[in-house]
Amino acid sequence: GLGEKSGIDLSGEKEGILPDPAYKKEKLKDEWRLGDTYNVSIGQGDLAVTPIELLNYVSAIANGGKLLKPRVVLQATDENGNVVFKNSAVILRDLTFLEKQFQEVRAGMEDAVLKPYGTAFVLSGLPFRAAAKTGTAQIKKNTETNAFFVGFAPAENPKIAILILIENSLEGSGNTLPVAKDVLMWYYQNRIKNG
Repeated sequence: GLGEKSGIDLSGEKEGILPDPAYKKEKLKDEWRLGDTYNVSIGQGDLAVTPIELLNYVSAIANGGKLLKPRVVLQATDENGNVVFKNSAVILRDLTFLEKQFQEVRAGMEDAVLKPYGTAFVLSGLPFRAAAKTGTAQIKKNTETNAFFVGFAPAENPKIAILILIENSLEGSGNTLPVAKDVLMWYYQNRIKNG
């Protein structure tokens, strides 16, 4: 789903760029090299993802491989309370055959929270287990960076996936984690504990 529109029910969606040999030959008039594969696999090079692409991707990791069409509107009612529109889950791509790989990624994302050396260790004190990845995104020809956080919780039975983006920030974990912690704590108190 990277490099493609998600089909979210909002206007003006853009797609990111998932470079491949054809892209490099057409756009950059150059050959794809092994180093390009390495760069793209760790989020470098000409890879560009939108926040909704990244959030949808993390949601698929959390749910075991179902890439769903994101939606903002669940349903709409008329003035009498009659449901005139109801949104339903649409699977864009079934990647459940990659479950073994997803297990490894989820374990790494949980370690980022649970291990003292993890970049999201500050979330280890939450009343439920979370899984996370922090990072920075270089923009404007590498002259600015945006701080990112993606995660899901509870780790063992995910109900929420979140993405925090702070523009013009130097570090993913230092700037996004306080926000992520507040959001996840609110979710726990208002949707799990009292839900």
